[in-house]
Amino acid sequence: MSASRARRCSLICPIAWSRRGVVEGMRTIDELLAERPQSEQWLARDRKTSHAVEAGGKPMRVLAVGAPKGGVGKTTTSLYLATRLAERLGGTRERSVVGLLDRDHSRHLTRLVELREELLRPGVTLIEGTALPPPDCGLEMIVIDTPPGLAAIDSLQAAQMVLVPVQLEDQGVASLVDYLDDVDMQRIAVSPQMRLLAVLPTMVDGRTLMHRQRLKDVMQIAGAQRPPLPVLPPVPRRSRIMNFDLSAVEYDAAAKELFDHACV
Repeated sequence: MSASRARRCSLICPIAWSRRGVVEGMRTIDELLAERPQSEQWLARDRKTSHAVEAGGKPMRVLAVGAPKGGVGKTTTSLYLATRLAERLGGTRERSVVGLLDRDHSRHLTRLVELREELLRPGVTLIEGTALPPPDCGLEMIVIDTPPGLAAIDSLQAAQMVLVPVQLEDQGVASLVDYLDDVDMQRIAVSPQMRLLAVLPTMVDGRTLMHRQRLKDVMQIAGAQRPPLPVLPPVPRRSRIMNFDLSAVEYDAAAKELFDHACV
């Protein structure tokens, strides 16, 4: 049995609650996050790649937000990250620095922005169609909202960086193993410039035992990648996030850590 299949089987089998398991399950989200593996090797690789992009004179970088299934917050994550990126890069109403590219078949992001134009904050623009703009378009970053599952492969191949949101429930965590393996295989075979950047737990309720257990599973899966894949601070389930209140601070810690990893 392969290591990936073994990990997947261990996740979808019923959990036997030993006394030790119950005690571990009572630990808080913050205590679990304190055990995240250090990723100096990954950070060094990010910095090396970032410098290579600058040296090559390429003014634009591409971040794809992809997940093994729908309903995990890809569109929400894309919108919040684009907003935080524009703030970080100094975008203004007159100068767009971040482009949002909607490649999800549902076109949810496009319809959302058409209905609520205020969601395009200063420095952020929605790119028409599904094609990447030319590298000299003036944008510094492109954030791609991809379709779920393997339908996203073409979009992921167009990116230098891939962020994977995951919901802390059994099906989402179990499918994460195969998804990370598939993305890594595509990177090796087709797109050596593409790299998995981090995993982002979304819609997290730290009060529930299941979410704390599944977060521990996600950390183990990410830590088994080579090099280990960072797990960003979880985004909690909040009504203001679901309503796209872009001033909400729940994404701030994850966004900062992500941008630091990517040397943005």
